[in-house]
Amino acid sequence: MNTGLKKIEIKRSFMLLIAVLLLLNYLSFCYHTDKNPFDIFPRFPILEKKMSINIFIPDIDGKSILKEKRNIPVIQDREGYIRLLFKHVVKGSYFENTSLTVPIDAFIRKVWIYDQSCVIDLGLVIVDEDIQVIPGSEDTFRESIEKTITENIPSIRRVILLESGIPGRRIWDIAEL
Repeated sequence: MNTGLKKIEIKRSFMLLIAVLLLLNYLSFCYHTDKNPFDIFPRFPILEKKMSINIFIPDIDGKSILKEKRNIPVIQDREGYIRLLFKHVVKGSYFENTSLTVPIDAFIRKVWIYDQSCVIDLGLVIVDEDIQVIPGSEDTFRESIEKTITENIPSIRRVILLESGIPGRRIWDIAEL
């Protein structure tokens, strides 16, 4: 019986040796990868921070402006924030069909911020040549962009829209009704 106990002790010592070697291997791995050995479980995901903003959208009559509250992710970059605000205005209302008020697919080529002014250079793609343009919709679109940006970024007082680098040019030069 004494030999049976010796075999158990040898197996137990062998298992402890393997466990210690595996532990040393893990610690060596953690040392070489600059990882905390006790950081075994994944971290809790960071909840996305959102903020509530006001978006101004041209209404279907071409004269008035709708105001909507939206929750958007927090963006630290001012140019990226301006791009996001512009995209929300172009997209239109979530609650009404305002797709006819912006008959173009516009994208921002470049944004410049000087003191209290923001200059946005637009690149345009006409969606459909036969689309009916609402009279006065371009002016309310420009006003909506300006109101949205100036309300959500208080340091900006004035917004200038350029079309392919040209100031004062009509954005959609389709004949208005």
